[in-house]
Amino acid sequence: MTLDLSSQGLRSDMYANPHRERMPVITSQDSPVMQGWSDASARQKIAGVVDQVRLDLSRGHHHTAEELLRERFTQTRLDVDDERIIALAMSLRAVDHELTRRTEEARRAAAGGGGSSA
Repeated sequence: MTLDLSSQGLRSDMYANPHRERMPVITSQDSPVMQGWSDASARQKIAGVVDQVRLDLSRGHHHTAEELLRERFTQTRLDVDDERIIALAMSLRAVDHELTRRTEEARRAAAGGGGSSA
């Protein structure tokens, strides 16, 4: 039996034990728990994801803005086309330190400077 906790972003499977009363077992979180998330428009949700990615990048994340945006949009089940993701990633270039590092590393390798600095 499944207990519907979808309004709270949770799914629970119930199990029966003849010696105990039934207890819910939380098995997964299928949607954000933040209040109001489901009420937000797609544009507001995208803006929220971009803000989260901006914060992560400013703290020195090891993925690029584009990689993080694609991952977060998949996780939140937001359908955002490639052109929009690339444009959003470009808007985050100032805090995309990993992209800067990779670009500099590729430039040095192409110029014959070799080795990477990690």
